[in-house]
Amino acid sequence: MFNFKSKDKPLPSAVLTVENSQLLENNKPLTNGILLGKNCYWNPASLPNGHIVAIGASGSGKTQTLKAIAYSLRQTYPDTQLFIIDFHGDQQIEGETVYPLHMASPHGINPLTINLDPEGGGPNLQAIAVTATLKKSLRFGPNQEGLMLEILSKCYEDKSIFQSDFNSWTNTPPNFANLKEEIETRIEDGCKESQKLLLKLAATFQYGVFSREQPLFKEKHIRVDLSKLPPEIGAIAAESLAWQLMNIHRLMGETGDKLPKTYIFIDEAKELKKSSACDRIIADGRKYGLGLVLASQSERHLSPDVIGNSSTKIVLPVDQTEVKKVASKFRLAEKKVAALTQLTALCRFGTHAEYVEIVPYYQRIN
Repeated sequence: MFNFKSKDKPLPSAVLTVENSQLLENNKPLTNGILLGKNCYWNPASLPNGHIVAIGASGSGKTQTLKAIAYSLRQTYPDTQLFIIDFHGDQQIEGETVYPLHMASPHGINPLTINLDPEGGGPNLQAIAVTATLKKSLRFGPNQEGLMLEILSKCYEDKSIFQSDFNSWTNTPPNFANLKEEIETRIEDGCKESQKLLLKLAATFQYGVFSREQPLFKEKHIRVDLSKLPPEIGAIAAESLAWQLMNIHRLMGETGDKLPKTYIFIDEAKELKKSSACDRIIADGRKYGLGLVLASQSERHLSPDVIGNSSTKIVLPVDQTEVKKVASKFRLAEKKVAALTQLTALCRFGTHAEYVEIVPYYQRIN
């Protein structure tokens, strides 16, 4: 399918060097990796992990910063695969392969794809995971949650996929078209709770993105455009893809390389605020070669695990009402956070921090 070769941690104490300092590697200036701004380079292989958390209000330059990092990652580390989950349709980068998901799109994401891990996968656990995702996005009640689990189990059985038979897990999984058929069959048999469930899932079925064939995703730079979908459906697609990436990397086993094999970029953390996928990638992705770049307009959308477990933190200008909280959470001087202007940032790399004038994406392609 893809082409691939906790607990909260305390944040470091506040340290900020402003005058053109550079990261050190073996007590020598770091001049390789990706240029963020004048005299400032980011090298994920030199840090405890390659994750990035970024924050910046509307107009701060956050989008240009993320695009600059993604573009330079592909230029500097051509073997690394990038997945850009684009909620707003503004993450276009030269050389990408884009998969738009909308009502008329031929592409889809299948949340019912099974995790093939013998110890943590199978149809039963996938049914539980998908039900939990739908419950959060569509606000299922207890009866609907239980019914969904039962229906998904039946869908897997209809495809001859059984928890007790590992060899059956590789059979073609059901998709949401099969889910809709099973619900409609139960409605015909007089199940009133199934009628309620169908109403909850009506928009999900109408857009059809979970009933179509999922791409193989073999390209090196992939953008999944979710901008034409309602936020609830986009969130389901994004979480499903994030979990698939994490599961596949776990199956490949631990890697000794510090540089991630794959990066997943998510610009709007608020769309996945209730998802556990980002927290799991932040906690365990490093050892399996999966890196996460997660960005938001507000610190409220970033969990303590995400902030505490990301070695690289980028703070662009934020709303003045959030300056105090951002300075506290990211261990930066409040006055310096308040003084930031468009495309300027305070960047923390482990325990080291710098003031950076970001070189935006549009300047890198000229």
